Amino acid sequence: MNQEQIRQNIEKLIAEAESNIEKVWSERLEQIISELSQLYEKATDDEGHVGWTEFNKYNRLNKELDLIAKQMTGDYSTIASIIQKLQQNIYLQSFMQHMFLFEYQAQKIILQTYPNLEQIQKALEQPIEFIKLLPTLAKQRMQVLNRIRVDIAQSIMAGEGFGKMAKRLRDNLGMTAKQSKRVARTEGGRAMMQASLDSAAQVKANGVDIEKMWTATLDSRTRSSHRKLDGKAVDIDHNFKINGCVGPGPKLLVGANAAKENINCRCVLMYLVDGQVPEVRRAKDVDGKPMVIPFMSYSEYEKWVKGGRVA
Repeated sequence: MNQEQIRQNIEKLIAEAESNIEKVWSERLEQIISELSQLYEKATDDEGHVGWTEFNKYNRLNKELDLIAKQMTGDYSTIASIIQKLQQNIYLQSFMQHMFLFEYQAQKIILQTYPNLEQIQKALEQPIEFIKLLPTLAKQRMQVLNRIRVDIAQSIMAGEGFGKMAKRLRDNLGMTAKQSKRVARTEGGRAMMQASLDSAAQVKANGVDIEKMWTATLDSRTRSSHRKLDGKAVDIDHNFKINGCVGPGPKLLVGANAAKENINCRCVLMYLVDGQVPEVRRAKDVDGKPMVIPFMSYSEYEKWVKGGRVA
């Protein structure tokens, strides 16, 4: 195992959450279109025209919009739960997998107990000023409801058929799904970074020489400010400064431009233990010394720690 494999493992967890979020919005879209189809049918005259007066008759439109709002409250609650579970799972996996690498490289037992849910939740409550999950999702909910209201009103006023109105809604909710997935990816990345830093901090506290290095994805999509930090190695306690922001690593920056610098950031931290990139691989004992942390798979390591390191 190495740090790139950890990143790939975390990426799979994020992709799974994104798929679950996509499913929530796909099901909601089909439900809305089905309900509005029935409403269109009631509001269409014998000549096939849809009038604003008919649409509002018996307060039909407002009742439908109220129903959509109620349904979306449940949807956003589901999405919040998906993202919160993602954060917790990523934090645990990132923390433990990095600790596995660090202990093996340093050949030193550092972690005393397996992290519990309370410790994970406390670690995730970091004061990142722009990332507050529930307020962010609540704001998105209001925005999408307003867009739906405008889409329907514009379609009716323009005399458009149901097909065009449905396309407006598909485009609208498609964009909404992307926003929700972006929040999940940002939160997942933040949990991964925080966990790796917390793991590294414990390693340093146990007298091991460890540094962190900003590592950027060097392509045309990478921010120039992030590209400049690529390869910069500093002490674990050191903060990076970038474009008016400061923070311990990618996705954890605080400052006036925090949202711009954190959202969709693909940079990661790489760690150096005793000046070397840690990697778990089968190897012979060094200088005949017994290995404190023997070669094993990550799943074996996790069971070992959970069991109190009893052979």
